[in-house]
Amino acid sequence: MLLNIQAINEFAKQLGEAVQTGDLQAASANTMKLSSRRAARELTSAPPEAIAGILKSIEPMKAGRIAGYLPASKLMAVLEMSSPEDGIHLLSHIPPDHAGQFFRSITDEQRQPLFAQADPAKREEWEAAVDYSPETVGAVMTTDFLVISPDATVADALDTIASAPPEVEKSTYVYVLNEQDALCGVASVRDLIRASRTETVANVMKSDLIVVKTTDIAVDAAKMLRNRRFAMLPVIDGKGMLSGILTLDDAADILAIDVADQFSGMMGDIGDESFFTRPRGAIRRRLPWMAGNVFLNLLAVAVITGFEDTIAQVAILAAFLPMITDMGGNVGIQSLSVAIRSIALGEAQIRDVGKAVRKEFVVGIVNGVVLGALFGFIALALRGNWLLGLVAGAALGINVVVAGVVGGCLPFLIKRLGKDPAMLTGPLLTTITDVTGVTVYLGLSTLFLVALTAS
Repeated sequence: MLLNIQAINEFAKQLGEAVQTGDLQAASANTMKLSSRRAARELTSAPPEAIAGILKSIEPMKAGRIAGYLPASKLMAVLEMSSPEDGIHLLSHIPPDHAGQFFRSITDEQRQPLFAQADPAKREEWEAAVDYSPETVGAVMTTDFLVISPDATVADALDTIASAPPEVEKSTYVYVLNEQDALCGVASVRDLIRASRTETVANVMKSDLIVVKTTDIAVDAAKMLRNRRFAMLPVIDGKGMLSGILTLDDAADILAIDVADQFSGMMGDIGDESFFTRPRGAIRRRLPWMAGNVFLNLLAVAVITGFEDTIAQVAILAAFLPMITDMGGNVGIQSLSVAIRSIALGEAQIRDVGKAVRKEFVVGIVNGVVLGALFGFIALALRGNWLLGLVAGAALGINVVVAGVVGGCLPFLIKRLGKDPAMLTGPLLTTITDVTGVTVYLGLSTLFLVALTAS
């Protein structure tokens, strides 16, 4: 069945209405019609007891995936509303990577009772997930994958795939482990289907493997997976044993979160605030950053103060000043966004700073000429002073060029220094464009002050 946006939104609306009226059957039916992520988003605002009832009444695999997308605090509340048996049943169906994120987000006092109720294998899996640092591959890998011996036949491998549980039935690869359980090869489903049924897996598998380690940075591994266009990557531990896999879906989520963090950092957020963060927490995260920006903006204030006499003699100059500084900031944010995104996705490396400068200079020249001419014409039309229009247009055009070049190359330069470009480029860019715009505009105005006061 093909669904359009309107249909999906209607199902989400019906889910919300069913939750409000306490219609568990309708809520469960509409939950099954939505993706796990969308269903979790719609259920987040529902009471924990309602969520618990809905998840208990739907197919366990779907319930686990939805639970994995719930905020940790909400999922913990759902578990507290459920019986111990229902809670462990739900947790056991959450994808391993999401379960690991959940357990790392709650306190040890909250974790231990849950661990105590789980079977030994699941408890071992959860405890191992907690030990991984959040930024590593081990914290996001999936532990559901297919393995087989190199001595097995292709027919055996295909039977393994056919009999795989639902969580791994769509696996693209079968991993080959030797007698010591060390990873020695991988066989794709496509190659197995094409091979003779009596052929051994050792003759079909590829032994030249690209792997990542559990301690590798997850974002770097996700970029590798995307750039090489694999469906998944094997993850090994320090002893070379296969610990899990990094799937393409997980890589997409990792890169999406990384890009979001890059942009939130660029705009002055430390990256750990979400929609569900309480006002007190949001204030604590945002206020110090904005207070720091006040002191950076004092540089622009100092420049304006230096041209106080010029502004006093031609008061209209002050009216156009915000336009020049704001336009520089907007243009700089555009080029900065492209650079940050390119670095985050691995499309550009530090060595590409020269290309970024050349590109942004050309774009800045064209945009500066067009926008400067447009602003100059507007200034002329408003005040009837051609010289004022020329000064204002020239200042805006120059500031656009500077903003584009600075915004395009600053992330590369900061990255080269080993710092986080998302955290530093925003305030630096704003300060540079403000100071440049004010200096050029008021400097030109001072140069032509006699002509401006006479006209």
